[in-house]
Amino acid sequence: MGKYGIALTTFEDEGQAKYVINEIIKSKLAACVQEIKIKSHYTWKGELYHEDEVLVLLKTRKELYPDLEKKLLEIHPYETPEILFVDVERGSAAYLAWIDEQTRND
Repeated sequence: MGKYGIALTTFEDEGQAKYVINEIIKSKLAACVQEIKIKSHYTWKGELYHEDEVLVLLKTRKELYPDLEKKLLEIHPYETPEILFVDVERGSAAYLAWIDEQTRND
């Protein structure tokens, strides 16, 4: 397993995502965040939904994930937000070094 990873979460729209993205970047819990418009299909509390959402990808170091998850749970507007972490085994050395520079070094 690698030292880096990508956390994923979703939001209702870009406006909702912007506040959370800004807080995460300011907190140095992720080096880079990307937004992708998606269509989500799921069942919630017994009802079927087909919703436009924004998928957010947060590039970070694995050791920061517990703090990142905690922060997301504190400020995310969803009752039960999707928060997943995908391990990154390899990547460009220069890009991974940049992640190190841009994230917390406590």
